[in-house]
Amino acid sequence: MITSIAEDRMMVISDVHLGNRLFRSRRPFIEFLKYACANDYNLCINGDGVDISQTSLTRIARDLSDCAVQLRKFSQKGLKVYYVVGNHDIVMEYFLDDWELVHIVPFLNVTSGDKRIRIEHGHLFDESFVETPFLYMAATLIGGFALRIHPKLYEGFERTRPMCEKIRCFFLPGAYQNGDEKGNTESIPNEPVAYRNAAAEISRHGFDYIILGHTHCAGEVGVGSAARYMNTGSWLFHPHYVEIDQGQVELKRVVDLPATLADNSSAPTILLSSRHKRSRPSGVRI
Repeated sequence: MITSIAEDRMMVISDVHLGNRLFRSRRPFIEFLKYACANDYNLCINGDGVDISQTSLTRIARDLSDCAVQLRKFSQKGLKVYYVVGNHDIVMEYFLDDWELVHIVPFLNVTSGDKRIRIEHGHLFDESFVETPFLYMAATLIGGFALRIHPKLYEGFERTRPMCEKIRCFFLPGAYQNGDEKGNTESIPNEPVAYRNAAAEISRHGFDYIILGHTHCAGEVGVGSAARYMNTGSWLFHPHYVEIDQGQVELKRVVDLPATLADNSSAPTILLSSRHKRSRPSGVRI
């Protein structure tokens, strides 16, 4: 398994959650894949691309069939699609590996230009996932039950996650401390500082950028002496992506994606419904 690669151009997304009832961005996601392929970007899906925990076979089959056509075009053009396994798609690892459209990896170390980039889903830095797995699984089951009742109920459940995490950390302190070991208090809104601290630790191994997903909290902060930590958020709410181009690394909103394709063909319009455009809080991924 190759986890260290050199790619000049790549787009990184995470937490698409194909098959989830809240995934209503099928058309924008397909257009995003078209854009990346047409502009000769390799693609990295940084975990939870497929949602096994909160879905049905019918929904997965529908969403995957739409995406498979576009993913196959990457291979036809000699482009690569990397799939970093997340907590919601661990059981899909062998299926996806046999699919032969994607390269399955636990993480990626990417060299682009003179920059080194670490890409990892991030669930292993989730203290509730690691330290209290039974409670984490219970929350996942409750979330799935809420989703089956009504998507709005699940959305409300998601918005309570930051407060629930703070309550948990009141009894198990550490995740929501005021600052890191250097006194830095900058963090991505609604996200436990444990992820920023993990990114800072990774940066000590010579990485200039650390890209995570999992938390559904999109944003960017500085870590370590000069490194940057980026989180691409979730396609269930307000999707972002990281664009890597010859060592230039930028976090961008999908809704702002340019409409002109490199091949000058009729460009797909990347549109999100009003529910995705509205600013809304997001919580730690369950």
